[in-house]
Amino acid sequence: MIPGTAPAGACPGDACPGDNGPVDVCIVVEGCYPFIAGGVSSWLDWLIRTQPDTIFGVVAIVADERPREIRYELPPNVRLFQVMALAPKARKPRLRRPALDCARFADLMHRVLRHGDLEAFDGLLRFVSQPVRREPFGFLDTPAPPDYSDLTASPAAWQAITECYRRIAPEAAFSDFFWAWRNLVGSLLAIATAPVPPARTYHAISTGYAGLFALRAARLTGRTAAITEHGIYTNERRIDLVMAEWIADTIDSGLSGGDARTDVRRFWIDTFESFARIAYDGSHRITTLYGANQSFQRTLGAAESKLQVIPNGIALEKFGAIRPQPGRRPTVALIGRVVPIKDIEAYIAAAAVVRRAIPDVQVLVIGPTDEDEDYFALCKRRVAELDLAATIVFTGKVNIVDWLPRIDVLVLTSISEAQPLVLLEAGAARIPCVATDVGSCREIIEGAPDEHPNLGLAGRVAPPMDADAIGRAIVELMADPALRAACGDTLRRRVETYFTSEISAARYAALYHELVA
Repeated sequence: MIPGTAPAGACPGDACPGDNGPVDVCIVVEGCYPFIAGGVSSWLDWLIRTQPDTIFGVVAIVADERPREIRYELPPNVRLFQVMALAPKARKPRLRRPALDCARFADLMHRVLRHGDLEAFDGLLRFVSQPVRREPFGFLDTPAPPDYSDLTASPAAWQAITECYRRIAPEAAFSDFFWAWRNLVGSLLAIATAPVPPARTYHAISTGYAGLFALRAARLTGRTAAITEHGIYTNERRIDLVMAEWIADTIDSGLSGGDARTDVRRFWIDTFESFARIAYDGSHRITTLYGANQSFQRTLGAAESKLQVIPNGIALEKFGAIRPQPGRRPTVALIGRVVPIKDIEAYIAAAAVVRRAIPDVQVLVIGPTDEDEDYFALCKRRVAELDLAATIVFTGKVNIVDWLPRIDVLVLTSISEAQPLVLLEAGAARIPCVATDVGSCREIIEGAPDEHPNLGLAGRVAPPMDADAIGRAIVELMADPALRAACGDTLRRRVETYFTSEISAARYAALYHELVA
């Protein structure tokens, strides 16, 4: 359901709280719910609905203030909804500038960006909330905190930019550093000056800007903050930034990569890691979907005592009646968005391997094709180049349950994942899987290290971006009905034992009880 649109700061329909006091849990989410369907958004909708006695607020962090379609009907226990833009509309500059301590501002920004210093982040929050007079002083002036424009377009802002450029990336092109600063620091200052809704605890669904906002809210209200990571935010931003063609590389670090100088691309990556360090340091609890993710969290300073694993869960009853559809072509399917991180190109290349062994195979791509139109066009060209038009079908967005009975093997070719729900849903329907070795895919298919007794193999795991290995794994399962059935049964048992909605919901209920208490 799409009940309407929401500009930044808006409360659509009757989702706002009025004067009902603080909510129990304020969810802080960046770049998805309730404006993007699927993935983390679907999980969040599930999470809120499985805690009906908990009153939620949602702060949705978005890039800018343009209105956006709301793609989820907010559950009845959501009593507050706030949209926060990382790039607020600029206002006309005031004639009198704030009397800010320029050196102090520059030093705080350097410590936050370069070192991920929690004490400096606290200092920055005090700095932006401290009343100051404006110059030249007027007789009737009343001191007031600086606003967003004061902090991003003032002599103090310019001194912070130039000082941090000198100390962080003096070999980079200043123009490139300036625009990176405007984006990164502009967003940070938007977080530091935005309204904070009252809540008994704050739950961020990533580090990055969501993690910083939740931490700021907790420190401002004297409450607790927690972070749940599906994928590791810093890793995902690193992939985006390494692949970004809009960032110019002006330092040649050579084949060894041993050059210690900081280029603008490195500045972007390091800054997101600094944000993560601050969020980890200040949070009460840090959860993730599977144990392997915790190694990345530890690397960025997450304390062992704060770490917890809460796997995803699915509603088994939704898939209980699914049975294979008879009298059809042998069918392989990938369920996911047609975007680069899902590596649909590798799936298409693997389909060519499968067709050589199984000429009548049907290969489905089930999911929306409109999120990256250029990539979708590229994928269609690959299909044509490999003469797979009669083999591969792009279904677009469909009801997954209607398509599961047609699938013999489910495939996931992503280059980055957390704990993919599609593998769990396939398991609930007794469909074996071939997945790349990313996120928790190996644990789902082969069992976690602490699974005792080990339930066995539920499919095959292949290296990311290795189309030949993926294709061979698919052929192995497709060619052996008994193996396929055994793997499907194993995956069903693993999902029943570890990944049900009831198990996961109970763990989040316990987490919220701990945080509020």
